[in-house]
Amino acid sequence: MGIAAAGATFAPSLFAEVDGLASAAKNAADYAKNPMNLAFIGTGLMGGVNMRILLSDLKQNCVATCDVDTKYSAAARNKYAPKAKFFTDYREMFEKMAGKIDGVVISTPDNSHFSIAMTALKYKIPLYVEKPLCYSVGQIRALTEAAKKAGAVSQMGNFVHSCCGIDYVREFVDAGAIGEVKEVVAWTCRPLKGCNQTPKGWKVWPKPDPIPPTLDWDKWLNITEYSDYYDAVVPLNWRRFFKFGSGSLGDIGCHILDVPITAFDLPAPTKVSSRQRGGTSICVPLQDEVVYEFPTSKFGRPFKMTWYSGFLKPDADGNWPDGYDKSFLPPLPKEYTDMKRGYAQLPDDGMFIVGTEGVIFSPAMHLRGKPVLLPKKREIEFSKKLAPRTAGFANLNHRLNFLQGIARDVKKCNSDFSVAGPLSETIQLGNVTLQTGADIVWDSAN
Repeated sequence: MGIAAAGATFAPSLFAEVDGLASAAKNAADYAKNPMNLAFIGTGLMGGVNMRILLSDLKQNCVATCDVDTKYSAAARNKYAPKAKFFTDYREMFEKMAGKIDGVVISTPDNSHFSIAMTALKYKIPLYVEKPLCYSVGQIRALTEAAKKAGAVSQMGNFVHSCCGIDYVREFVDAGAIGEVKEVVAWTCRPLKGCNQTPKGWKVWPKPDPIPPTLDWDKWLNITEYSDYYDAVVPLNWRRFFKFGSGSLGDIGCHILDVPITAFDLPAPTKVSSRQRGGTSICVPLQDEVVYEFPTSKFGRPFKMTWYSGFLKPDADGNWPDGYDKSFLPPLPKEYTDMKRGYAQLPDDGMFIVGTEGVIFSPAMHLRGKPVLLPKKREIEFSKKLAPRTAGFANLNHRLNFLQGIARDVKKCNSDFSVAGPLSETIQLGNVTLQTGADIVWDSAN
């Protein structure tokens, strides 16, 4: 895609999710003829999306659903799986449905991923777990090892890992399209925008709210140390509280940062540092900058990657929101500003891969296709050279890939825990720096 094709604002809609159904139609049809029996734990926001894709689009069968909130979970359950057995306790579900479930999809808050997934492994059930894989580094390592030991089919819900954007970036760089890669700069508008999830800035927990009668709060807490109930946390805002979620990094970083981490063979970082505005020991920051330093890369030299949360644009008059700290804005490369574009035209989520002779620009949260190559003359120069190298690239359906894994039609899923575990660990190390306010010097092996 050239810069002209991307439009005046590099429209993110060009990268809208299509789930790869067309490119995998034959395989999808095959699985629809012999549907698998799936269970869904967590049927709210992402749980409902996963149910739609697997049950409505891919025509699989649902034998059980589980959710601790009978009211919030009802919409997706009634729409996609009205005849499935319903449980409020995943342990009871696994016990009673043992031998009847071909795969389970876990779309619960971060604080309960680990215990549910470990229970699924006890029954040898293939599992699809939303991102980030687990709440903490210790949980990530334990679950990754347990899945390996069990020989279990596994997949994390970072569906960019089944898309060709990673391949495009790798090929662009290998072809020399931007010269020597210097660094990656990535950003998201969250937590200040998106999904009505906003940090509260609480320094102490306030007076609790009454627990809704349709919610089993103890089961929602799962293995988390007891906390009072707050309407500000459940059902959608839990990501903004360190006790339950992983903030913008855990939410969006697993998508955006997956691209350079995978394309450039980045190992575990050896240093992670951060600064922030508005964070407390309870709530994630309003704005933050997290710097990852890697000891090596596919280029055979150290590598730096910087993440920014809380990106907002100025209004039509060029004014910024009250209290907004512009020092947390992602730096704009010259190749971008030379096109007479600034922060007002920058998408809510994206990434610059900065090289000595050009920039790869991803103008979306999910890079599902060819990114923008800047400056324009580089795109013109390399278009013919890159065409044969990228001719076969196509997006795959990440959920369909999970079905392929269950059927053992692929050796392992694209984001098997052996891949998703290290990625999630890198992401969560950033959250450790934000929560503690301290830099990390990290010895991953030990």
